[in-house]
Amino acid sequence: MAPAVHTIEVVLALMLALAVIAALARLTRVPTPLAFIAGGVVLSFLPGLENVHLDPEVFFLLFIPPLLYSDGWLIPKRDFADVMRPVLLLAFGLVLATVVAVGYAMHALIPQLPLVAALALGAIVSPTDAVATASMTARLPLPGRITHILNGESLINDASGLVAFKFAVAAAATGAFSLTAAGGELAWVAIGGTAVGIATGWTIGMFRVGLKRVCVDDPTIQTVLSLLSPFAAYLLAERVGVSGILAVVAAGVYGGWHDARTLSAATRQHAWEVWAMVLFVFNGLVFVLLGVTLPNAIVALVRTESPAMLALYAIALWVLVTIVRIVWVYPGTYLPPMLFKRIRETEPPRNPRGVFLIGWAGLRGSVTMAAALSIPVTTASGAPFPGRNLVIFLAATTIVLTLVVNGLSLPWMIRKLGLRADGRVEREMRAAEIAIAQAAALALEREMRKLERDDEEVEANRLASEYHARAARHAANADRRAELNRVQSLRRRLSLVAIDAERRELTSMLDAGLINDETRRAIEARIDHAEMLVSESGREVHG
Repeated sequence: MAPAVHTIEVVLALMLALAVIAALARLTRVPTPLAFIAGGVVLSFLPGLENVHLDPEVFFLLFIPPLLYSDGWLIPKRDFADVMRPVLLLAFGLVLATVVAVGYAMHALIPQLPLVAALALGAIVSPTDAVATASMTARLPLPGRITHILNGESLINDASGLVAFKFAVAAAATGAFSLTAAGGELAWVAIGGTAVGIATGWTIGMFRVGLKRVCVDDPTIQTVLSLLSPFAAYLLAERVGVSGILAVVAAGVYGGWHDARTLSAATRQHAWEVWAMVLFVFNGLVFVLLGVTLPNAIVALVRTESPAMLALYAIALWVLVTIVRIVWVYPGTYLPPMLFKRIRETEPPRNPRGVFLIGWAGLRGSVTMAAALSIPVTTASGAPFPGRNLVIFLAATTIVLTLVVNGLSLPWMIRKLGLRADGRVEREMRAAEIAIAQAAALALEREMRKLERDDEEVEANRLASEYHARAARHAANADRRAELNRVQSLRRRLSLVAIDAERRELTSMLDAGLINDETRRAIEARIDHAEMLVSESGREVHG
């Protein structure tokens, strides 16, 4: 069988496995990252999947840009700015501390692992994964500030950790490293990468706005441009010799700000659905590939190391990254207010239980594995990359251990520490719902003055009354709001019953030959839209 055909079959098999594993995870309520890893291990024993080989450069280019771009696009800009100081301390200070501590400690523990390879390992395990944390705590919302710190840290330390990883891999591959030269180059690639990312995001944004102005506001075309944006930023930055990683993050942050102000509702809805699917596939594939490659890495390692020693290395690395993180967060939290009066006066008081949770919630995920799998197979001289299988194994076990030990214990720990959501998001949502409903009602009332026919005025009054009722429901006290929500839920259930009857009748007419497929699709699109609106209203009630 041709290699290309075999590759396509493997990709299709992995895509099918993603859907099956995700469905099983939903049924069993197992966190999806753990389910994907376990599923990957099972798949590794199937014929054709026992030896999955990935081109490291292609893997990095394919997976890293969209994952980082989406993180930048989704980050809440205002809340990110509010927690910028602790985020930067974690994303740069903690990353540097992790790289150095892991590099020297693992080199001392495993002398056959060169220092530069051990430093690369430290860079690989330094980024945290906010998606994994969110999936582990989905049913137990965290306090808003903690959530924003973890999300912001994940965005920035993905970039800083991967930049450090690139330097360490280059040093291991070439055998040459200068701290002075690396420092100067780091400043250049960081500033240049950020500038290229913003410039790329601005250029693509202006192009999309230009298409919209000449009546080419097609959601499919706009979404394709959105999907190409992270790759454009990355490739352009790499071409001019600056950091493609930081360029992607900067383009994502700019894109999130720009798109919310310029894109049409249809484009935003379409892009959101497409991006949700792409991120599901990419995140899932990284974890599944982790499971698929892990058995082979272990088999290759046990030829030179005993299983007991490999387990010791894995546990030692997990303990090390956990301790370094917990030790870092306390001085990083309490020293700045002690040193600077402005911080004491402008920032909320520290909760030591929340500080500990931030230290414990350092879960590793898809970016760590994507970096590990992108390690080159050989060095510049053609020799095998030193310790590649061991680094991949240790990165994989760190992900598994942080997900299993730190992740599965998070809900229990949140309850034990007495932490809960502060209600800020809910209050903001209620205030926004009230404000926009009142604005819509006032706009309708102004428009009614221009109407000339009584039936038009009646319809406008009916619509304005709906907006007034929505504002009243969100402004009501808890008991009254619960009663109004109950009525809204009843209306939603009855609407869904009616919509289901419409769809069944439409199918019956199609089966009886009374209508053709074209007619069915046109009417079904209208029914689907109505069902989506009803479902959205249900999420609003229960949100």
